[in-house]
Amino acid sequence: MTATIVIGAGIIGTTTALYLARQGLEVTVIERRDAAGLETSFANGGMLAANCTLPWSSPGTPGHLLRWLGKEEAPLLLRPRAIPAMAGWGLRFLANCRAAKYRQTSATLTAFGQKSLAEMDALLAENVVQADIWRGGFLQLHKGPGAKAEAEAAARFLEGMGAEILRLDAAGCVALEPTLAPVADTIGAGLLLKKDAWGDAQRFAAAAEQAATRAGARFRFGDTVTRIELDRGKMAAVHVGAERIPAERVVICAGPWSAELTRTHGIRLPIAPVKGYSITLMKDDIGFLPRRPIVDDFEHVVATPLGDRLRVAGTVEFDNYDRTVRDGRITNLVNGLRKLYPDLKMPAEINAWCGLRPMAADGLPVIDATGIGGLYVNTGHGAIGWTLACSSAALITDIVTGQAAPGSSPFRLGRSVW
Repeated sequence: MTATIVIGAGIIGTTTALYLARQGLEVTVIERRDAAGLETSFANGGMLAANCTLPWSSPGTPGHLLRWLGKEEAPLLLRPRAIPAMAGWGLRFLANCRAAKYRQTSATLTAFGQKSLAEMDALLAENVVQADIWRGGFLQLHKGPGAKAEAEAAARFLEGMGAEILRLDAAGCVALEPTLAPVADTIGAGLLLKKDAWGDAQRFAAAAEQAATRAGARFRFGDTVTRIELDRGKMAAVHVGAERIPAERVVICAGPWSAELTRTHGIRLPIAPVKGYSITLMKDDIGFLPRRPIVDDFEHVVATPLGDRLRVAGTVEFDNYDRTVRDGRITNLVNGLRKLYPDLKMPAEINAWCGLRPMAADGLPVIDATGIGGLYVNTGHGAIGWTLACSSAALITDIVTGQAAPGSSPFRLGRSVW
């Protein structure tokens, strides 16, 4: 009998497999794509925002959603046709946009993000995983009316959770990041989040797969789990097409598709798919890269250097499970990038991508045992799965191996998400 099956080989599934295998468990990972990290992890923004791990359920979000409803140019777009399928989740999401709840969730996530970056550092230092992770912090730009006050409020909020912030004026931003010189007169204030890092989530997922394989895990690519079989309320097997694979334990790390696997057994995960977009440009095509990620809050765009590439992300869409790459959303990213770098000559071809993020209604991932013996979940990370991957893997491994009690963390399955 296969002792432990992990469903999904994204950044969450591969790190989970690695941590489980390092504890001596017999692990098999089943992934429907042909390699690791080809879904939600494939082309995300790249930032390891360990000291500013914030939920999307901020106090300003309800107003933005209403104001931008159905507007293709909006950075946060709710398509009206998605409302019926997402109504229940959406009400719970909006209920979490209260200021006090936002502060509490932000503190919980940031502490978990800081732990995750420390876990990742340990993997890299011990040469368990070989991957490029860059340091030097993020540069967050504030523009428009009230930029200085907005930046100061953000700095104090983040410092309250342990972040180290360097406050900058426009000249300081350009000194730190010379590529911003053409837009210096638009910058009201800047914040350097000194301890944060960045890297390619897909490449780290592939490196974690290799590390897990060295630790004894097996990976089955191109296979889709269609059903989870129980026997007297406990795990018995998973089904891949006509094949039945016996299993004592199953950890579901299937991103937004995790809910489909648990729903048939009466377990409702409070998650919904939220579409994120990115474009990737080659340094050779554009002629430069910033030294660190640039976060332009005013234009709602992030530009992250990844070796020889520039990853640009920032537009969000509620469109249920539709994975169509829409031209209007890509145009938003291009326009935002051009406002950040007005002299940029956009190449004829850009690598456009979208992926579905598994977003929990209260902004916290679900990392816990279920009420079914041997069945566990590690999902619901939304846009911060890359940031939280290693701490999430460590926590679910502790629960599976009995080193942590189920239901004892803020990420428990049975919590209220109102």
